[in-house]
Amino acid sequence: MKLLSLEIKPNPISGWASPILNFGNDITQLYAKNESGKTPIIQSIIFCLGYPVDFRADIIKHCASANLVVEIEGVEYVFIRRYDSKFDLTVKKDNLEIHRFYNEADFSKFILPALGYAQDRLVTTSNQPSPPYVSAVIPIFYLDQDRGYSEYYFPANSFFIKNQFPEMVRLAAGFPPINSYDRKEKVIEVRNTLKYLDHSIIDSRKLLQRLRGEVNVQGRNIDNINSEVDTLKKNLENLKNTKDIKSEALNSFDVLIHKLRSQLREVISEERDLQSKISSSKSIQKEIESEIETLALNEESLSAFRTLSEICSTPNCGMFFASSESYGKSLLYLKDQIKDLATSTATNQQRLDMMTAERTVIEKSIQELSEERGQAVSKEGIDLFVKAISQISSSIFDLELQKTKLLQIKQQESNYLNLQLERDRNISLEESMQGSREPSAEMITFRRNLAIQMADWLDTLRSMTISREVKIDSEFKPILGEEKLKVFKGSSKARTVLAYHAALFSQLLSRTDSGFRFLIFDTPRQHELQIEDLDDYMQLLKQIARDCNAQIIFSTTSYRYSLTEGDEEWLPSFPQFNQPMYLG
Repeated sequence: MKLLSLEIKPNPISGWASPILNFGNDITQLYAKNESGKTPIIQSIIFCLGYPVDFRADIIKHCASANLVVEIEGVEYVFIRRYDSKFDLTVKKDNLEIHRFYNEADFSKFILPALGYAQDRLVTTSNQPSPPYVSAVIPIFYLDQDRGYSEYYFPANSFFIKNQFPEMVRLAAGFPPINSYDRKEKVIEVRNTLKYLDHSIIDSRKLLQRLRGEVNVQGRNIDNINSEVDTLKKNLENLKNTKDIKSEALNSFDVLIHKLRSQLREVISEERDLQSKISSSKSIQKEIESEIETLALNEESLSAFRTLSEICSTPNCGMFFASSESYGKSLLYLKDQIKDLATSTATNQQRLDMMTAERTVIEKSIQELSEERGQAVSKEGIDLFVKAISQISSSIFDLELQKTKLLQIKQQESNYLNLQLERDRNISLEESMQGSREPSAEMITFRRNLAIQMADWLDTLRSMTISREVKIDSEFKPILGEEKLKVFKGSSKARTVLAYHAALFSQLLSRTDSGFRFLIFDTPRQHELQIEDLDDYMQLLKQIARDCNAQIIFSTTSYRYSLTEGDEEWLPSFPQFNQPMYLG
């Protein structure tokens, strides 16, 4: 933002006005005696930018509005704010009214994004969401005549945003906020998602276990089943096309019996593995129970030792504390192992019962098919043919049913895995949101440069008693050696505040080409500073303003800056009240 001009409009009856006051490209100086109206002019600038100002009664009575012309991103705007209203601010573009605002909240939503400032909702002191307000940002760029030189940051209203000063510096510098309400809201949303995913994973695992329990999937897969179905279908087709019905039918019986015997061998092998696992688990469980008994005996012995006063004469002496703690941990670990073994054994036993039942069914099917084949030798070909087709069709149906269940299991396994992956992603997201607030390398550099530049500005102001060992804490407040601002008085405090604001302003200008690009001083403590010190300070600010396309505005009574190219001086031009005045 570039300030172009300011004009005070009068009330229709006995009004006070000002001429059009054009800002300098670099320096704008208001030079006049005390009580000539410098402060109302300075205040009118920030008043037009939405800052709350309590004007004297005569200003409200005689002046209608302040008109501030600015340039934002190459576009010219006029901000018109009435003095007689708590908040009535009109924005014009090309002499056409484009907005009229009746509260600071709405105006802040317009002006701050237009200047390139982020609009993250912040957390208030009452833990409610709030967008940034322009009145909270401006004190970084404006030093009030009375309070502005007593603190590094002094807003017009009370602090309503949590960590307001560091939040506003972060906003002005383009760093993410400390307390983003949207991020906290996102954390709550992620936690709710995690809770839902945890329940979904439990339900999915139960469904998967039930589906696996309904079918023996050991050693079977979709490709195996498809291969068997294709073979049976070919046998069925061959059976339909053969001329030697009886011979082909007997061959089909042989194929079915062979397939069942292969399945039987797999089931028996699985049974043996499960029996071995169950036996091993029971054996391990007995060993663990023996260890628990041994631990219990050791603890009883330890209890007996505690009762011997010769060994531990002081109550709660703590001699056996480590042993007791070790006993508790070991006992808990062993009991957890027994629980895990019991769960594993129960699962294996359930699988063994299923294998035994399946083995019985397969053995019965083999016996029945063998008997039917033996009887089929003496039967007529057509009866044998029908019987063979029926057996093959039944086998195909069973395999297709098993394939359907395997597909369901596969789909459920995929769902279960996806739920776990989604939970892992949300856990990582939650951890990133709740991560440590270690400063980034960019932030460390910003604070280090701010400290270095503040020390340089203290040199410029010839601050003799202030340490140059400057550190900037996490709230962007300087620590000068081992001292903070509150211990300084008079000239030292004024120099410290001036040095800090110049250093911070320089840092902000180096980070962005947008935002507020002015620094306003309402009568810097001239009575507390040497003229030469203040002049060196303003000369260096002039160089920064010229190099960085920024503006410096200040009012003064005793010190007078020597204007050069790019500077403007506003002098009072109305000869009322026995001295020139800015309004008349």
